[in-house]
Amino acid sequence: MTIEKPWSLRAETVFEAAKKAKPSADLVSVCVTVFNYEEFLPDCLASIAAQTHENLELIIVDDKSDRDESLAAAVAWAEKNAARFHRVCVLTHSRNQGPAAARNSAFLRAAGKNVFIIDADNEVYPRCIARLLAAMQDGNFDATYTQLEYFGDERKIGSADLWDPVVMAYENYVDVMALIKKSAWEQVGGFSHIEEGWEDYDFWLKFIDGGLTPGYVPEILCRYRVHGKSRTRTDAHAAHEQLRVIMAYRHPFEPAAS
Repeated sequence: MTIEKPWSLRAETVFEAAKKAKPSADLVSVCVTVFNYEEFLPDCLASIAAQTHENLELIIVDDKSDRDESLAAAVAWAEKNAARFHRVCVLTHSRNQGPAAARNSAFLRAAGKNVFIIDADNEVYPRCIARLLAAMQDGNFDATYTQLEYFGDERKIGSADLWDPVVMAYENYVDVMALIKKSAWEQVGGFSHIEEGWEDYDFWLKFIDGGLTPGYVPEILCRYRVHGKSRTRTDAHAAHEQLRVIMAYRHPFEPAAS
């Protein structure tokens, strides 16, 4: 499957370092998307480096940050911490393309069969990737996700729960901070750009369309930062009703016959 089109802008590699040894079968690729999150990036990356799962590939995608030095910060951190990873790669877009394109750029270059997605303003606890991978293998799931802990401007526990296509068709309760099989990403055609947001919800609805099944790990392993800069608090919130119409059009829901 090809995600990139002839008119698509391609990501440029600005830093790369890799070990000579062949990657092991349990290699997990971690995709970190960055857009003007220099202040949060070090904490995010430190939480990834602290994972108990040893075999990691780190791919950082800067989506043309224009208000801070996110790209320079990413390269500096990668240079200093490259030895922790089987491979570390920093990519940049020539112009801002949105989170869907940034994630697709990482998936296209991922060497692992499984890819963990995290935005640069979020964090994970040390056992996160190990638990998600174990659950994926034990349950033969197409993706796995955990309960969230909200921190920053708001502190609470998230609303993640067991995967239910009927409930998901009406409301998203699964964050994209999840471990996803690269083959599942390919099957659904990757992430799609939605102008005002909800690319995450659209991605999970494509899982339903494709008959794919994520698994829920009922542990608080992912930390979602709430702050004034987050896209959820700006574009997506303002366009809430419009986005509901867009999702209904893109993914018509037909209840199962009784």
